[in-house]
Amino acid sequence: MEERKKYFKGLTRRDYIAKANEIIHREGIEAVTIRRIAKERGCSTASLYRYFDSRDELLYYAELGEMNDYIRRLNAAEKHWRNVWDIYVGVWYCYSMEAFRKPEAYNLLFFANNNTKLRVSIREYYQMFPENLELSNRVFHEMLQTADFMGRDFEMCRKCIRSNAIGYENAVSLNRMVCLLFKGYFKTVCDDGIKEEEVNARVRQFIRDIEDLVRMLAKDLKGYKAYQI
Repeated sequence: MEERKKYFKGLTRRDYIAKANEIIHREGIEAVTIRRIAKERGCSTASLYRYFDSRDELLYYAELGEMNDYIRRLNAAEKHWRNVWDIYVGVWYCYSMEAFRKPEAYNLLFFANNNTKLRVSIREYYQMFPENLELSNRVFHEMLQTADFMGRDFEMCRKCIRSNAIGYENAVSLNRMVCLLFKGYFKTVCDDGIKEEEVNARVRQFIRDIEDLVRMLAKDLKGYKAYQI
């Protein structure tokens, strides 16, 4: 019985996730292995497999913590939003700033898995880490209600349609072009890498491209000025 207690250590999913996130921040995602987590937690690998099907699942949950900076950025930015185009461009600004800085995490969370898993995982993550509950954001949680990447953007486009800032057909075009634009930028970052000091300029370029599309397709830009970066 004593040997079994040592074998499993009474650890929880939170314990393993916290350790994996600590290693990711210190050394990067490639440094995380099931064997290493078990060794540093002083338990067996079998103990981890009680809670996670694979290393990929453990990494997925560990990377959820990387969205805290995105939510903080949204909370700060939305205090300055005055109209639907501020919201539309502003959400893309916040998202691209974090996605370009942390491409591995954002690829894993938003593209390698479907949104249904993300929504369920976020709920579970906050149950395990209630100290992060204050990092809630209405826009963020509204986005998670839609199952795919383009669908999330189109929910923001709907707000613009309801405000009579853009027609439906042009909103469909905006949705398609902006999402494909982001994927092109993001793939370049993933494939070629990016230095921290280059992120601001890359985001600025991406946002200016979005604004060109908005100006071309919008019905009403009243009150909107170039996004302040």
